[in-house]
Amino acid sequence: MKSLTWSLLFFLLISYSGTLRSQDAAKVLDRVYGLDQTLCNGKKYTYFPPAGAKGHQYLLSQTFSNGSITLNGKCYQDVYLNYDIFNQQLLLQFKSETILRNTIEVSKAWLTGFSLGSMNFEFLDLEKEPRFFQVLGAGPVRILYFWRKNLDVDGSVGSFSLTFTRAVRDSYVFTNGQLKPFTSKRSLIKLFDAAHRPEIKSYLRKNKIKIRKASDQAIAEMITFIGNLK
Repeated sequence: MKSLTWSLLFFLLISYSGTLRSQDAAKVLDRVYGLDQTLCNGKKYTYFPPAGAKGHQYLLSQTFSNGSITLNGKCYQDVYLNYDIFNQQLLLQFKSETILRNTIEVSKAWLTGFSLGSMNFEFLDLEKEPRFFQVLGAGPVRILYFWRKNLDVDGSVGSFSLTFTRAVRDSYVFTNGQLKPFTSKRSLIKLFDAAHRPEIKSYLRKNKIKIRKASDQAIAEMITFIGNLK
């Protein structure tokens, strides 16, 4: 009987301690995010590159940057984000009183888009499967970039190591619900009606636009011009 009593007391103590820890965690999240379960709905980020791998898995750098997320129609401003393009995961980082850094993978269940610095992305279900695309332009015709990295073997003589490739982008024109790939100025122009091609060529020449090297702003202005052609 005495053993049973002590067992019950131990169980109650553990349950109470767990409740306190849950309440403390809830208070931390409440202070940081207003206890918004939509934003905080994600699993802990646990990916670690292979030992000795060169480079990193992120789009720009290993540093988290100020950005915004749109989830279930609500935009969350001033959150710290990074984009793991090797695993295609959007990451959210926050600090608490007990954890220096806590990083989660943002749930894709209600995710529609995010911004990272000056870059805007949307989570779109267009062809093979839902993917993140950087979006340039806001009209009926837009440019979409899909960013990715690979982890390659460095086969140099006398050495063996793994290296993340540089960030690579696949370029598309998005129009009438379709993705149309292009890789050069010539292949881009061919995607549009023959009647508009002279005007597009003239615009590219006048503005000295090189498709592979042009800034995001220049490409956005270009596709807006093309989208307005009648």
